[in-house]
Amino acid sequence: MQREITSPTRLLDKNGNVAVPGYCKKNYYIYRRKDIQAPAIRIKEWDFYQISDPRYTLQMTFADISMGGAGSFCLFDRTTGEKKETAKVSLLTMGRMALPENTSQPHTIVVQNKNFLMRVQATEEKRVFHAAGKLGKEDFVCDLTLFVQKDAESLTMAVPFKQNGHFYLNQKWNCMPAEGTICIGNREIHLSPSDAFGVLDWGRGVWPYHEDWYWGNGSTRLPDGKLFGFEIGWGFGDMSAASENMLFYDGKAHKIGAVSLEHDENDPMKPWIFRSDDRRFQFTMRPEYDNYTSSRVLGLVGNRCHQVFGKWSGQAVLDDGTVLTIDRMTAFCEHSDNRW
Repeated sequence: MQREITSPTRLLDKNGNVAVPGYCKKNYYIYRRKDIQAPAIRIKEWDFYQISDPRYTLQMTFADISMGGAGSFCLFDRTTGEKKETAKVSLLTMGRMALPENTSQPHTIVVQNKNFLMRVQATEEKRVFHAAGKLGKEDFVCDLTLFVQKDAESLTMAVPFKQNGHFYLNQKWNCMPAEGTICIGNREIHLSPSDAFGVLDWGRGVWPYHEDWYWGNGSTRLPDGKLFGFEIGWGFGDMSAASENMLFYDGKAHKIGAVSLEHDENDPMKPWIFRSDDRRFQFTMRPEYDNYTSSRVLGLVGNRCHQVFGKWSGQAVLDDGTVLTIDRMTAFCEHSDNRW
């Protein structure tokens, strides 16, 4: 169930299907948009960055889903529930945003019009963000840096679907300390690398109209000063070649097995209990905030998602048997129902 890719491997075969399903600790998959055999209107590409500290969560998305493209900026206060967001949207972008085919390589992405600017400049050591515009009636300026640990490992998944020409390539990059300032009107929010961390959700693919999934992720700094994070997920495509579950400690990735969940689907604010089948991930999340979103148009196209943030406590076991006890770590898990 855990096929690891350890050398450069072409992602798609001549029919546009995943040639070798599996996972990497560094992205060895060679993705080329031109190799895709599905209709161009079905191609989806995005770079989604999420940065959280004990109170705030910032989400910045660069997305080209062919039928449209966007740069979106969203900030929410998980204590008060206040949420501010804005976006620049274009129709029928069809790949013109030129998002990178490998996020590990240096690149710059810019989305702007006269009222909105959002930019990321990526190098091997950091990701530097600048955004400016209007959040409602207030001006905002955001300048942030995510720091990348040298030789840090991540999780890349190549996931097939039953349908011919459908696939999903996804890289989750944890444990990036964040530093910077978000100014909204006369208010300033400062993020510190001591307790603010970012994750990159980098996705490329073609998939069926209706899919739903669970995704959980978080990063923190432990008492010894080292960075710890986790990535869990299931339900999206055929994951028989590898699970989407990984621990991260001090820049190294540790693969774990399938994760099961116990929670009340009718009340997302009750505790969520997670256990992996190899007993290396056993956590309880006590929810604090549900970032519920719904963009469903006429019930046919769009997304509905309960992204629940809370405090996670439990134990994680590394490859060498080291047991890490985690207490009240800020992290999230979401259940998303997607139709697009």
